[in-house]
Amino acid sequence: MSEHNRFDHRKYPAFTPVGLKDRTWPDQVITTAPRWCSVDLRDGNQALIEPMSVAQKKQMFDLLLEIGFKEIEVGFPSAS
Repeated sequence: MSEHNRFDHRKYPAFTPVGLKDRTWPDQVITTAPRWCSVDLRDGNQALIEPMSVAQKKQMFDLLLEIGFKEIEVGFPSAS
């Protein structure tokens, strides 16, 4: 992954906790990034006026990997 694609989360300060003693969930803190999943190659996204060719889909897949996606949903192969 190239240097300009890296996201530096440290530049954002943590939020100030809200002390609500009668509730448990406001005290929970997210300490890891969420799981991101690309759905750009699903069959519904291929129902365009000019659908992508196999070569374009492969290029899109490679680009998604390059920017760091670990999960990529793809459509049914014969759908488009």
